[in-house]
Amino acid sequence: MSVSIQEYLRRAPATSKEIQLATSQNQAAVSRQLRAMADSVIKIPNGRSPLYALACNAFGGGDRFSIFMVDAQGTPSPVAYLRPLAHGGFFIEAFTGIPSVLMGDSKNGLFDDLPYFLEDLRPQGFLGRKIAANLAGQDTHLPHDPKRWSKDQLGRYLVANGDDFDFSGNLVFSLQGCLRIRRCIEKHGEDDYSQLAEQVLGDDSYGSSAGGEQPKFTTFCRERQRHVIVKFSPKGESDVARRWRDMLITEHYATEALHVCHTPAAETKLIEKGGRLFLESIRFDRSGEYGRLAMLSLQVVDAEFVGDGQSWPSIAEAMLKMELMGSLDDFFIRLLWCFGRMIHNTDMHTGNLSLSIEGDCFKLLPIYDMCSMGFAPKSGEVLAYDFVAPKLDDLSLEEHECLVLLKATQFFWESISLEALASDELRAFALSQLQGVENEK
Repeated sequence: MSVSIQEYLRRAPATSKEIQLATSQNQAAVSRQLRAMADSVIKIPNGRSPLYALACNAFGGGDRFSIFMVDAQGTPSPVAYLRPLAHGGFFIEAFTGIPSVLMGDSKNGLFDDLPYFLEDLRPQGFLGRKIAANLAGQDTHLPHDPKRWSKDQLGRYLVANGDDFDFSGNLVFSLQGCLRIRRCIEKHGEDDYSQLAEQVLGDDSYGSSAGGEQPKFTTFCRERQRHVIVKFSPKGESDVARRWRDMLITEHYATEALHVCHTPAAETKLIEKGGRLFLESIRFDRSGEYGRLAMLSLQVVDAEFVGDGQSWPSIAEAMLKMELMGSLDDFFIRLLWCFGRMIHNTDMHTGNLSLSIEGDCFKLLPIYDMCSMGFAPKSGEVLAYDFVAPKLDDLSLEEHECLVLLKATQFFWESISLEALASDELRAFALSQLQGVENEK
């Protein structure tokens, strides 16, 4: 039994020949009807036989949503339309100048689900749970955990909040968000950090830190004239508070150690105010007050192009073979992975490494969240410092790479051993680890 073109395209995209067979119509009739359906039918590149797909309304709006890229001066440029498809997928209708990697692994802009780069705009972590909890108070059908949002719920959120300052990277979803990029931003100085911390923790929807994550806030720092992310420890001198202070200290000196080895790492600063320790990190996906820079997590890039889901080095190696990454970045990623193992970082998941877009490839961005997370409090319990670093022979590095790794590791433990803000226990442990590094030389 033949069906109409609309009915057939609701099942999946199809070529003209496939449509002709399904509808029992000749080529001329199919072409005439496709033209008559105008913009509701999308032509998708597919070699010599293009695919045709039926667009549909989504996210409580129309069947076409603008995607913009914001440059370092804060000027948005349209790069594509997102077209929801009746069969359940999405299509990126690209403009001239769009980076080819945004077209996906298929290279034709056709996605079975939301395009991978939009997943990074899903609210995440400590800050994301605040956003989700606030929105759930307005919509009882919206899960408190943004990881559980459906693609429709995420799409509706992006349409309504496409200009959120906390979004990573330089992509803006929807025209409404684009028009609000240059709205007035609130600026704060270091002396305001204690008050900002209290405001964050005073919000009941935000207070507890599920998953052991440290509370944080974002702001534009007057002293640095830069956008920053600021983590902070609990107030006081309890065992838990002192341990979280130590964790912030390890994160700061991890970035300092990597800078010494000319490895991309965030710029951080330790600030003691109001009984708390703050770790301020300059955002490398922001430029000035309004400018933005590309940033995509390794997690979404892996999901789209590799599908490894394992360690940073294994994903980087696969991307190198696919010519999606250069050899220098592959080296840096292996070095970062090994450095994390040397300092007891047990939280090196793929969401903690980010990439920018450079031409038709990805480029490593500065590392962040690199710290001795294996020592963090667990369910409120603080364990003694105890860790045996792996042997260099077990890390599969070349001799010159081992020398770079030892230099970074030595700087890390030596700096912590001399840091007055660190606990006595951490300084003593750092000295013992320093001796181990010396023995490896």
